[in-house]
Amino acid sequence: MSETQLITASIRQSPLYADNLSDATSNFTARSWRHLASVFKTIAQNEFARYTAALALTSVAVLGRWLLNPWFGDHVPFALIYAAVVLSALCLGLGPSIASSVLGIGSVRWLFAPHIFWISSMKELSETITYTGGCMLVVAATEVLRRSKNKLQTANRELEVQAETLRGFNQQLEQRVRERTAELKEAEESARQLGAQLLRMQDEERRRIARDLHDSVGQAVAIMNINLGQLARSSNLNQRELAVAIDAKALANDVSDQVRTISYLLHPPLLDDMGLPAALKWYVEGFSKRSGIRTRLELSRNFDRLPQDCEIAIFRIIQESLTNVHRHSASASATVRVIWTAASVEVNIEDEGRGIPAWKLRDFDRGAAMGVGLSGMRERVSQLGGRLDVHSSDQGTTVTAMLPLRAHDDAVLSERASA
Repeated sequence: MSETQLITASIRQSPLYADNLSDATSNFTARSWRHLASVFKTIAQNEFARYTAALALTSVAVLGRWLLNPWFGDHVPFALIYAAVVLSALCLGLGPSIASSVLGIGSVRWLFAPHIFWISSMKELSETITYTGGCMLVVAATEVLRRSKNKLQTANRELEVQAETLRGFNQQLEQRVRERTAELKEAEESARQLGAQLLRMQDEERRRIARDLHDSVGQAVAIMNINLGQLARSSNLNQRELAVAIDAKALANDVSDQVRTISYLLHPPLLDDMGLPAALKWYVEGFSKRSGIRTRLELSRNFDRLPQDCEIAIFRIIQESLTNVHRHSASASATVRVIWTAASVEVNIEDEGRGIPAWKLRDFDRGAAMGVGLSGMRERVSQLGGRLDVHSSDQGTTVTAMLPLRAHDDAVLSERASA
């Protein structure tokens, strides 16, 4: 054997060659079936072409059986005709398959039977009955299969239409959800802006009322106090009149102190002039004297000016929290801590009172309102992007507010500090 033949034989015997040959054969077979299915699909679109193809298939089958006659004789005369009928029934429809069956039996009878219209033996009768029954069974089965397939295709198309309709509804629903979500966000933003505007208006109104009290009522009471002092120093009064003048002057002093206190509580001028630490020291000392509650103030070192909104919010949170301590907690002491870091300001107000009922605290944590004061505190903290937490037990209550210092606050701080 030559070297070339040895190489060829070794290649043919290798597993890689066998695998490649098997894959090539499978690919060729698959392409052939796809091409044949495409041809029959094209033919099935025209009725005349379907009948023509069925008769042509049957004619080819009859010709093939006639060519095999030297080997088979008159045995199994319908062998190839069955294949033509089955193929016609599967690919061409009911009418072409019946035409193929009739042409097949007629052609076989004409080629292989002694008489085309007469059955001369039991063998011919058996073969004819078998062929006719087989064709009827094949045609009926394929027709049932075709109708089931058509029903299935119709159901699939209906399902696709319904699925497309559902997809349209789903897209519309998603669009409406997105629109409603956007509307809700806009409404929330509008409500937040409205709340911030109301708080600013409230602070401005407090500032205006405090200024009016100080400038009008305070000045009038001060003048009245001066006049009463001059009257008390007059030598023309008897003892009774002098006592009345002294009492009136003392009352005027009390009124002046109360007007000043109310004015400062509405809006302490120290908050604008000296900053938050001075205002908190003044307020905490005054609260401790008025309420009898020992109150300790703890501030971070080097506590400097904050943005105006932040200072007002911290002052109001401490003011409202200490008011709640005085009204509700029955605590003998309270502690106020203000811790300033580079990123945030943390405010803590603690007492040792009887605490808040657990169900009210749960409702507050879920967002429900729990009194005007706490709701106002939460709104102020929310406007500044912070967080308000309330923890309470039978040993006391702690209110914690965390206010972030945004990046643009640095410019505000330096501007206020230079001012």
